[in-house]
Amino acid sequence: ANPGQEDADADGLGDVCDPDDDNDGIPDDQDPYPTGRFGDAPPTYWAYQFIETLADSGITAGCGDGNYCPSAPVTRAQMAVFLERGINGSSYVPPAATGTVFLDVGAGDFAANFIEQLAADGITAGCGGGNYCPDASVTRDQMAVFLLRSKYGASHSPPAPTGVFADVPTNYWAAAWIEQLAAEGITSGCGGDNYCPTSEVTRDQMAVFLVRTFGL
Repeated sequence: ANPGQEDADADGLGDVCDPDDDNDGIPDDQDPYPTGRFGDAPPTYWAYQFIETLADSGITAGCGDGNYCPSAPVTRAQMAVFLERGINGSSYVPPAATGTVFLDVGAGDFAANFIEQLAADGITAGCGGGNYCPDASVTRDQMAVFLLRSKYGASHSPPAPTGVFADVPTNYWAAAWIEQLAAEGITSGCGGDNYCPTSEVTRDQMAVFLVRTFGL
């Protein structure tokens, strides 16, 4: 270690001596963000590499003011943007929204065109009653379905579940999707042999899910 020096990636090498302060494989003199681009997701943050990869891909620019807001929940509106960009590339812009697909998504609302495209792709049918619930948080069971449909198409049907997670019985509505997500190495659960299916998906978790699902 180098006493008295900052050590952004906690690798024992002070930043003055460390040629790669954030351990991303890019030498600092070639890296536009040698100690990370987001103030609230430094190189020592557990999901740092996934967050940086997601940003490098152009799928996210953070939540504003140089931050990523890693522990904030992902809304269903934000999810639509993440997924469609994951499917089609970071520069993808869906057709203009009509405002006629969901009762609670007007044509001028945030992410309306992404939401309507997600429905057109068969990845979502909304949250019931003709609504999409754009401001509601995405749960981990819902995300398993969204990710696999985005990867394989709307008609995808996962293998029958066997009971991989202690808190996801085989008769749970999303069990097959959750277990396929685990089988593909996209998730290992939330600890203690559990998946926490009804917990909110946070933005740091979302970065991991997206990078692994789409091979970013």
